[in-house]
Amino acid sequence: MKCSLQVVLFLFCQLVWSQSKYASEFGYNENDATLAFTKALNSAYDTIIIDKQNKDWILSPTVISNIHHKVIMLESGVVLRAKKNAFKRKGDVLLKFLNCSHLQLFGYGASLVMNKEEYTDGEWRMTLSLINVNTISIKGLKFANSGGDGIYIDGWKKGDFSQNIIIEDIVSENHKRQGMSIISAQDVWVKNAIFKDTKGTLPEAGLDLEPDDPEDRMVNINFENCKFINNNHSGIVLGLNKLNSSSIPVSITFKNCYLSMNHIPENAYVAAEIVSAAAPKDPVKGRVIFDGLLVDGSDWGILYSRKISKAYKVIFKNSTAKNICKKQTMPPVYLEVPDYFASSGPLGGFEFDNLKVDYEGDLPFMKVRGSSLRTLKGVESIEGTVFTKFSYQQNIEYVKYNPNQNRNVSISFFLSKDN
Repeated sequence: MKCSLQVVLFLFCQLVWSQSKYASEFGYNENDATLAFTKALNSAYDTIIIDKQNKDWILSPTVISNIHHKVIMLESGVVLRAKKNAFKRKGDVLLKFLNCSHLQLFGYGASLVMNKEEYTDGEWRMTLSLINVNTISIKGLKFANSGGDGIYIDGWKKGDFSQNIIIEDIVSENHKRQGMSIISAQDVWVKNAIFKDTKGTLPEAGLDLEPDDPEDRMVNINFENCKFINNNHSGIVLGLNKLNSSSIPVSITFKNCYLSMNHIPENAYVAAEIVSAAAPKDPVKGRVIFDGLLVDGSDWGILYSRKISKAYKVIFKNSTAKNICKKQTMPPVYLEVPDYFASSGPLGGFEFDNLKVDYEGDLPFMKVRGSSLRTLKGVESIEGTVFTKFSYQQNIEYVKYNPNQNRNVSISFFLSKDN
């Protein structure tokens, strides 16, 4: 017996519809919708639609555990809003996914919003936490006003990690601690995301990649067409000093990303658009690549680093920094010894492949600072091609270092008028 195309399509639509459900049908309550929300996500339906109501979806701290193979769709205009005075514990999270897999969370025009002004203590009240998850896709959402990080990604137990995560077309703004933190993860792609206006408690960065111990990992982490703007600390922090030579080598790529006007003078941490750190001894190996980076406007420099040459290599490829160093206190690149008291090896491990810089003043392109407390024999493995606007910027300043004992240090400077 043959079925017409119309019948086949009808039956298919009926099957899809039978597997979907509006979350409001689980008992939406305008004063506290937590129960309806959690019942919906924990139900047997494959597709849950968070449908727009006359008021926001008010949620108490919500943990969703061990759900798999679901599509969660937030209609345009939906706001998942933290219930006032309900986040008493410092670790309360608006929405946490724990031990979940194969989830799609879509919400173009929808938001997750907390009440930042309430959270006068602590730094852990995240908007969204992904803990020990696998194969998660998040698209189109706005995350705002948390008491911690907009998005937080980690494992659960020691050695665990989250993996196969796609985050796309999102905005993360006005968070207390970071726009986004990744602690332990593998195979992460973040595309077309904006991280801005982080302020409240240190560090206050747009993005912080910061493992907690050597068993954590930072493998195949990718940011593409992302913007880091007006954060109280750096736009990007590579806080990799808890990893060591026994850790899995890091592999992190930033492609066609944009940074502007990050770090305020009142922030106690070091001033730069990008901060890079590694363990003083036996640091983690690997690579961090900035390909097509654009820094447009900054009171400070591009990079501040406390990393020895044995650590992961940092590569800037086909990148541009203009209108930078406005405060005239930090050069475009500042390298500082990671330990002033103990021997830790020479600074280095950088490549500048076609880097264009444009800034006013007489600062050198790079400053390398050592320590008067111990003998330092130069730096190593710093190479590349740099285009600058003025000839007096074609130099490297050494403080408490002997450049005569440098190894594999070769930067070619050229004048450029089209920065």
